[in-house]
Amino acid sequence: MAADIVTQRPYKCTVHLALPSHQYAQHLKEVISVDQEISNKVVKSFAVVKAPSSGHITEDSAGVEADGGVDSGGEMRVLRIHFEATDAKMLRVSMSTTYDMINVALKCFQEFGE
Repeated sequence: MAADIVTQRPYKCTVHLALPSHQYAQHLKEVISVDQEISNKVVKSFAVVKAPSSGHITEDSAGVEADGGVDSGGEMRVLRIHFEATDAKMLRVSMSTTYDMINVALKCFQEFGE
């Protein structure tokens, strides 16, 4: 049956954004996760995670940046966005659009506060 067939999405990418605070990360997640993809060719998932203390990116680690993505209180302030797509073009388009939305949201945060 067609409903039982899972769409294969061999093209994958995970992006980690270290932000100034957990509140920034949570607000950004809420803002950009509202818009769904217009087709089922791309799937995005969002999570606010704690970065590894080493600050090095591995397949199992959650963050990036030299400071490890964790403030002095150890709170989670890294936004992880995982993309899966059926083809490379759709992955690129989805990532580009997401970066544009992130850029606008961060400019709004900067201008008007969280």
